[in-house]
Amino acid sequence: MLDLSNDQAAGLRRILGARKSRYVSVLTAIAPSQKNVLLLNLAAALVRAGNEVQLLDASLNADGIASCAAQPPTPSLCQLALRQGDSQQAVQPHGPGVRIARLTHRPLGELLARPEDSARLSQQLQALSPDGQFCLVDTDLQRDNPFVLPELAQGEMVVLTSSTADSIKHAYAQIKALHGQLGRRQFLLMVVGATLAQAEKIQQNIAQAANQYLAVPVRFLGSIPNDEHLGRALQLGRPVVEAFPMASASVALREVAARLLNVGLSQQTAASLLER
Repeated sequence: MLDLSNDQAAGLRRILGARKSRYVSVLTAIAPSQKNVLLLNLAAALVRAGNEVQLLDASLNADGIASCAAQPPTPSLCQLALRQGDSQQAVQPHGPGVRIARLTHRPLGELLARPEDSARLSQQLQALSPDGQFCLVDTDLQRDNPFVLPELAQGEMVVLTSSTADSIKHAYAQIKALHGQLGRRQFLLMVVGATLAQAEKIQQNIAQAANQYLAVPVRFLGSIPNDEHLGRALQLGRPVVEAFPMASASVALREVAARLLNVGLSQQTAASLLER
């Protein structure tokens, strides 16, 4: 089990001080309900590691992460940008340290007709996620293209897959599509509902194909095993890392959160050295 109070990420955070916002787009090849549970629990694990987390629904799906908000729907960031409203009107709290908002109510290509529209939406996004905050973005490439926004285009990419052949194929297809759109970049792969050995094998196969045909690196972010405690925590209305901190899913989520933190801190360290 990782000890987040003494890990390398905690030391680097103290050294580097203030952090930039982290925009992490999550592309999924698993069922929406499973993806939502994973995003909520990963957000809770990141909060336990000392972060604030904004969950941003950019999927345009009725069952996107915004469907988990308890209150009635709020305006989307794009609606607020077009009428120059306050980005905080889009926010709904979802437990300690976690907030939910929608990016847009219609495909961005239909709304961002002028460069100034895109600039206003970027400003809304930056105001929504201040420095040092995680923004996990629920993304569906078949419904919209949120990567017209530079914050998301330059951010990190996480792909969720299960151990089924169809899910693995879909995950690779999304990597290929984003490579064609955004060029060469690193992807992080998380496998859901598999043992660690199975997950590592899946990552190796996807990474080998991506390297051979796309020259794209795919790194292993972690695996979340099948664990009945996830369902029990959901019934209680609590994250599994809080309700059952010693469950196998909780341990795995804390490990994923730690890896995600270390990936970002490594990138920030490199950027800081280049600026000197």
